[in-house]
Amino acid sequence: MEAEATESGSRRTRAVQARWEVLVGPISRVPQRVRERHFWEVQVLVFVATAPHYVIEILGYTNPFETTHGLAISLYILPLLYAALAYGWEGAILTGIWGAALTSPSMWLWHRSESHWLTELGQLVITLPVGVLVAWRVDREAKERMRAEDTSASLRLLNEVAEILSHTLDVEQQLPEVVRRLQTGLSLESVSLSLEPEADGGGPTLIGTSASPGLGEEFHEPPEPGSQAGTTGGRTLVVPLLGETGMLGSLCAKGAGEESLSDAQVELITTVAQQVRVAVENARLYRERQESLKSYARQVTQAQEDERLRIARELHDETAQELVLLSRKLEQLKSRVGSDRVQEIDGLLTMTRGTIQAVRRYSRDLRPSVLDDLGLRAAIEMVVEDTGHRLPKGASIQITGRERRLDGPLELALFRIAQEALRNVEKHSAATMATVELDFGANEIRLAVSDDGQGFSAARNVSELIRSGKLGLVGMKERAELVGGTFELRSDPGTGTLISVRVPFA
Repeated sequence: MEAEATESGSRRTRAVQARWEVLVGPISRVPQRVRERHFWEVQVLVFVATAPHYVIEILGYTNPFETTHGLAISLYILPLLYAALAYGWEGAILTGIWGAALTSPSMWLWHRSESHWLTELGQLVITLPVGVLVAWRVDREAKERMRAEDTSASLRLLNEVAEILSHTLDVEQQLPEVVRRLQTGLSLESVSLSLEPEADGGGPTLIGTSASPGLGEEFHEPPEPGSQAGTTGGRTLVVPLLGETGMLGSLCAKGAGEESLSDAQVELITTVAQQVRVAVENARLYRERQESLKSYARQVTQAQEDERLRIARELHDETAQELVLLSRKLEQLKSRVGSDRVQEIDGLLTMTRGTIQAVRRYSRDLRPSVLDDLGLRAAIEMVVEDTGHRLPKGASIQITGRERRLDGPLELALFRIAQEALRNVEKHSAATMATVELDFGANEIRLAVSDDGQGFSAARNVSELIRSGKLGLVGMKERAELVGGTFELRSDPGTGTLISVRVPFA
C-alpha cells in the first residue's frame, strides 16, 4: 500500500511538472535560444516583415483597406512558419506575440482616426492566428515526420541488435558491438552491461563504452531481483536482466548532456536489454546442454573403453592362455600317437596357433597394453605396421617435434582416431598406401592420416555424415571434440582422403 501511494504521488508530481513545463518552459528557454543561430534568423525574418510595414505607413499608405497595407501585415506569416520549423509550436506562439508587439505602435501613430485602428487590429487578429495555425500544422507534420523517422531508426537498431545476437552462440563476444550500437544509435553518453558469471566463484563481467574511465562504478550495485527498470535522476536507466535461473546482470545507460532520457529511449533501451537477456540465457542454456551431452558422451566412451579393457584382458589372460595350453597338449599327444594320426594333429595345431594369433590381435585392437606402457607413438607404430602388411605399398609414420607422454584420455582418443582412420583406409578407400603424421608441437599436438585412395565427396556437417552412414567419421569427430580438439576432413573423388586432428595443450 505504501509503495502504491508513493507511486501515485509520483505520478501527480510528474503531471504538475508537465503542465508547468507547458506554461513556463518556452519562456525559460529563451536565454538558451538567444545563443542559437535559428533564433537570430527568426528575428531577421521578423524585421523583414516589420520594416516594410512601417515604410508603407510612413509613405502614407495608412488605409487598412489598401492592398499594399494588407500585404505588409501578411509578411508576418514567414517568420511564424520558420519559427515553427525551428522551434515547433512554442516558437510560433512566441514569434506571433513578438510580431504583434512590434506592430501595435503603428495603430497609435497612424490609425487613431476614423476607427482605422479597429481594422488594423482586425487584420492582426486574422493574420497572426492564421499564421500560427499554419505554423501549428507545419510543426505537427514535422513532429509526425520526426516520430516516424525515430520509429524507423528504433526498428533499425532493434533489427541490427537481433541480427548480431541471432547469428552466433558465442553471444558474449558480440555484446561489445551491441553496446556500441545502442550508444551511437540513441546518442547516449555511456552504456554499460554487467553480466553475472556462469559458474560460482567468478566476478561479474563489465562491458561498456564511455568517454571517461571508471565506467560502471555508479552502477556497481545490482538491482534487486524482481525489480523493473529504474531511473536515477532522469539521466540514467538501469534495466535488470532477469532470467528463469535468476539474475543474469544489468544494462545501464546514461543520457547525453543534462537532458533526461525520453520515454522512447527508455522503451528502446528496455527492449534491447530484453533481447540481450534472451540471447545470453539461450546461449548459457545451450552451453549447459552441450556440456551435459559431452559429459554423457564422455562417460559412455569411458564405459566402452573400460569394457574393452576388461574383454582384452580376459582374452589375453584367459582365452589365449587356455589356447596355448591346448596347443601344448596337442604337441604332447602328437608324440604319443601313431604316424597315421600325426597329420590330423598337425592340422589341429595349425588351427589352434592361428586362433591364438587372432585372439591376441583382437585383444590388442580392443586395448593395446603398449599404449599404457610405452605411450602414443609406440601404439600408433604398432597399428601402422599391422595395416602396412595389408596394403600394396604399405603404411608409414612420420614423427616430428619433441615426443612426450600425454594425458591418458588424450592418448587414448588419438590412438582410437588413428586406428579407425587406418581401418577405413584398409576397408573402404581402395588405397595402395597410407601415411600417419604425428606432430608434437609446443602448444598443440597434431595427428593426420592420409591415403592415395579413391576418395569421396566430403560432407559439410555431421548430419550429412550420419545420413550417409559414415558413423566412423562421426565417432572420430566426437572423440576429437571430447578432448578439446578440432577435426578436419578433406576428400574429393579421385584425390584420396586426409583426416587431421589438432588438440591444444591446456
